[in-house]
Amino acid sequence: MTLDELKAEISERIESEQEKMNGFNDSKSRKDKHYYISEGMLIAFQIVADYLDDLEVLE
Repeated sequence: MTLDELKAEISERIESEQEKMNGFNDSKSRKDKHYYISEGMLIAFQIVADYLDDLEVLE
């Protein structure tokens, strides 16, 4: 897997998690554990994406 493929995969997962979070927000007035799990995964994917951007600069 190349760096570009990995970035594309992470971008897709970020979009997927954002859609899930929007779905949780639309369907419930109270936030449950699924919302917080998705929020944590979204933060983790964004951290990894930032790290990969830093790696590209070093190349």
